[in-house]
Amino acid sequence: MNTSLSKNDQYFYFFMTTAVLLILAIPVGFANIYLGYFHNESPCTLCWFERIGMIVIGVLGMLILRYGPQIKYIVCVFLFAGYGIYMGIRHTASWWQRDIGIGLGDKLVGAHTYTWAVVVYWAVVIVMGLALLFIRKNSSMMQDLANKEIKVKSLNTYSKFVIIISFIVVCSNAFQALIINGLPPYTGKSNPDRLTFDMSIMSKTWTTEVWGRLGKFNLLGKNVPEDVFIKDLVEPKKLTFDKNATNGAFEISKNIEALNTYEIQIPKLKNFKHINAIAYDKNNDEFALVSNEMAVAYTKDFKQSNGFVLFDKTNGNDMRYIVDATFIGNKFVIGAANKTFTGTKKTNEPIDEMLEWQSFKETSGNIAPAFFTKKNENWFEPSRKYILTIRAKQNYVHAYANDEEFLYTITVPNKFSKKIILSYASTKDYLLSGEKILEVDKNLKLKEGRDINDYYIVGADIIKDKMLALSLNYSSLLVIDYKKAKIIDVYEIKGLDNPKSLAIKNDVIYILDRTNDKKDVIKTYKNPL
Repeated sequence: MNTSLSKNDQYFYFFMTTAVLLILAIPVGFANIYLGYFHNESPCTLCWFERIGMIVIGVLGMLILRYGPQIKYIVCVFLFAGYGIYMGIRHTASWWQRDIGIGLGDKLVGAHTYTWAVVVYWAVVIVMGLALLFIRKNSSMMQDLANKEIKVKSLNTYSKFVIIISFIVVCSNAFQALIINGLPPYTGKSNPDRLTFDMSIMSKTWTTEVWGRLGKFNLLGKNVPEDVFIKDLVEPKKLTFDKNATNGAFEISKNIEALNTYEIQIPKLKNFKHINAIAYDKNNDEFALVSNEMAVAYTKDFKQSNGFVLFDKTNGNDMRYIVDATFIGNKFVIGAANKTFTGTKKTNEPIDEMLEWQSFKETSGNIAPAFFTKKNENWFEPSRKYILTIRAKQNYVHAYANDEEFLYTITVPNKFSKKIILSYASTKDYLLSGEKILEVDKNLKLKEGRDINDYYIVGADIIKDKMLALSLNYSSLLVIDYKKAKIIDVYEIKGLDNPKSLAIKNDVIYILDRTNDKKDVIKTYKNPL
């Protein structure tokens, strides 16, 4: 070590030299030399972003070795560590929800190489923080930190060795980048080819695709679908609906008889602007309504409530937009657009006071949360469930229904995923049991050149062996053989402005409609089945 430095300063520079060696020689050097030249693995665009951040931090470390721990170098280290953590999370997040073992490229100690970026950059933050502990009040490093006098530091053998190795690694990465990606304006590739020194092959895949992303920059990413449509609550731009059933994909010759319209006069619900879902409980012959704020009212006539609760919506799994509801036995299941649901159930049994307080901001009593976990003898915790889908991963849902055995959801199409998907989960554990793309039965004809992917199903219910699904687009009621996921019949339904949910009671369909003058009403129609 340099004997002109104090013992404490010598420890600092040894510590910093080792840190430079670890970040450049191990993650960057391993990826470049071992994976690159020996395994012919090429980094993608995000891998390059992660690797470049490590190289910059390594270079900053070398500057600290040469000129001391000046504040500008230390600040830049933390800034690039923050950048690297973001890039690592961004890269890894796209694979977190995949099945176990799925990922890109090779693994290091059981984890795909790009996932190590988050670990490495967090290590930089910790190491830099620990290094600063070596700086004492009267040390030479304190003068460097205060920029009182910039002095070129002499390097010991160890530091010289690390800088030489680091320089070779940086040059090797530049060489690899040149071969794989080409000179600017060519950029990295999202799906790189294996490394070869045959330039007649590598040059064929050089691309400038990254520059095109800058014009479409979005903090949420490029594959984020628009929200569901709920009139006066959330209305995605460019999402419009045709209320004329004859413009749909089916030749419709049947319509449904309109019956009555009921105003919702329940006093407890008047404080809430958006009543978003309705369901019918055949066991107790009553309906339940729920607002987007998760205020629940049981009622028989839409005038008085037979029970009321207001959920603590904020604390718990995200249920931003309530879209539909259904009764599974005595459980009133409230469904959100993101396939997350919770619920209530009437009971004459005592309700744990803590559980009641955790679940509801307000309650009329004798209503318990439908889903909760028993933590120990004295602790019950409310829970919200969700269905993890595969085919419907990029779709929101707007309709929930059940046949006691399964809970069904129906997706709404978006610009990235246009197919309508029927998913179902067992009511025993609410784990995904299956998914099917909704199709048209061979006996039901489509217009030439048309498909069903622009129908927008906003509510559904099951009667006997059929499902009735209401489409906001084209004001149509679809009859679905839900076991086969096939549309077998279609009816025109008139008189609706902006329907949101439906429930079936015997021979009558009850539809929750948002009128154009911003009122939520119940409109009834004769059940065609």
